[in-house]
Amino acid sequence: MDWIPQFDWIAKILIALIATFVLGFVFKKSSEFSKHAAQNTAASLVVAFANIVVVIVFLEDLNRIAQKAYHALAIPTLPSDTWETLPLWAVALIGIASKDFVDYWNHRLMHTKWGWPTHAAHHSDTHVNAFTGFRVHFLEVALMSLSYVALLTWLQMPQVLPIVVLFYTFIGMYVHMDLDFDHGPFKYILASPNYHRWHHADIPAAYGKNLANVIPLFDVIFGTYYNPGKCDAEMGALKSGIEDKNPIAIYIYPALEWVRMIKALLQRKSENSTNGSSLTGKLEKQ
Repeated sequence: MDWIPQFDWIAKILIALIATFVLGFVFKKSSEFSKHAAQNTAASLVVAFANIVVVIVFLEDLNRIAQKAYHALAIPTLPSDTWETLPLWAVALIGIASKDFVDYWNHRLMHTKWGWPTHAAHHSDTHVNAFTGFRVHFLEVALMSLSYVALLTWLQMPQVLPIVVLFYTFIGMYVHMDLDFDHGPFKYILASPNYHRWHHADIPAAYGKNLANVIPLFDVIFGTYYNPGKCDAEMGALKSGIEDKNPIAIYIYPALEWVRMIKALLQRKSENSTNGSSLTGKLEKQ
């Protein structure tokens, strides 16, 4: 069984872009077409294009490595006929919920100190709109993709992979739009633009909150839910030192940030070692 599903990427991207323009036209705002928004959107699309190039160049290598790793782990799977009695839509819903549970914990990991550089690219957009869903660093794409392919393979759900991917493409565009939608009594079942916009808000109260992509109930259960109402806070992550309009700076940010963090860690260890030696010398003199 192939690890990386062979989807028609061109068709998928065209569908996503057409849907984005339709949604943008229906819910258009003057701020969505400002120069600042255009520059941010251009950066998002360049990052997305870079990811596509990486996939094209390294797909075979990634596929081979992933298959070897998967077989080496010898992960058991459910019986292949587990879901035969259920309609495809029901299996797809189970697959989406399962993927969202895994994505929640992946997302939570990316909001830790060492995981943040991978995820910072997505939060670098200071004008969050439907295109922000495409501003994702390839390292994050790889982690998320391998996780859900492994999960759905274990669950014996390869037939729902195309449905899951397309659903996440559309929901990803929808929740990033600047719409005052909260889904009322269903707000814990399906993520809304209000809910997800707080996730991108550049205020301390919202940091590391609203981590589920589809089902906010996971945030409620695990204590990361935050939705006080319509979000008018500033967007982005400029305080982290990542740029919002330079796609090259956005793409190399993880490597540069990890190098900086490792240097700082080594320096602290060196200082602690020096301080320890000095203290030992003073004690010996006494």
